[in-house]
Amino acid sequence: MKDYKNILIIKMSSLGDVIHALPTLYALRKNLPNAKITWAIHEQFAGLLPGKPWVDEVIIIDKKQLKLFGYLKQLYTDLRGRHFDMTLDLQCLAKSAIVSWLSGAPEKYGYWELREGSQFVNKALVGKHQYDHVIERYLDTVRQLGGSVDTIEFPLPSDATCYQHVVDMLGSEGIQDDYVLVAPGARWTVKEWPVLSFAELCNRLCQEGRKVVLMGAKDDLGKSQSIVDAVQSNNLVNLTGKTTMPELIELIRHCSLYISADTGPLHIANGLKKPLIALFGTTSPERTGPYGGDYIHLVISPTSKATPENPLIDDPECMAQITVDQVWDVYKAL
Repeated sequence: MKDYKNILIIKMSSLGDVIHALPTLYALRKNLPNAKITWAIHEQFAGLLPGKPWVDEVIIIDKKQLKLFGYLKQLYTDLRGRHFDMTLDLQCLAKSAIVSWLSGAPEKYGYWELREGSQFVNKALVGKHQYDHVIERYLDTVRQLGGSVDTIEFPLPSDATCYQHVVDMLGSEGIQDDYVLVAPGARWTVKEWPVLSFAELCNRLCQEGRKVVLMGAKDDLGKSQSIVDAVQSNNLVNLTGKTTMPELIELIRHCSLYISADTGPLHIANGLKKPLIALFGTTSPERTGPYGGDYIHLVISPTSKATPENPLIDDPECMAQITVDQVWDVYKAL
């Protein structure tokens, strides 16, 4: 692999997509231990990035201003002044291609799926995993640049202060370190498992004596409250909307089991290699699901039509075809 000295990785969103790009960061650093690696990202996802030795510097990109000439000029000056010798665009959209072009790097690359005109800025790095999981698609960029990929690792950040805050929150609810973490929400409604199904699952867990913690973004508060109202157990704790991104990572890191449909925190759990049960139907686990080990347990809707070629199917009834008994059987087997 060429001895690059100053690299800009561009992967600005979303939560799961950033997690999927972390093994590429790991591989780059292992191949280029002395390079300076900078990451361009939107502010709300910056908490997913590790510090040194993985990432030397983070550049926050304001997506709302990317169409404003003044902001582009400011970004142009900032990026050009850093003298990158290579950009690796793992977003491959118009907005990321703009950042790549503004960088002025003499070598600009992207993974094979260049969209929205990004092919006019970046050179596609096409490997043998072109139609496999997105993690492998991203890793192909390192392979095509002459680097080696020996393992799949997710260098997620760790924060002792955030961990202590999580411990304090859980301790105030009578929970120590053995809890099942459940995320009932998802970015798109079509990916969600019905709230009543989650409620029944949580009820069974609580009746068995397990401590269950609900988590998610503030947008998920209604779903979590519906589960709390239905279950009415002291074993159920609702931390939805109460954690920052670094705290969310620590909350997931210390759970004994994670359960959700296809949503961002699922990919954090996968990155942390936690035992997990993932519910899929309208999206393709072969393309964007949890990936990498025997700690992963999938429950797929019997009516699922999602494939790597058609990864998102608009079928409002699909996820409801997964029964509570199916998920419970997987849990009991664990």
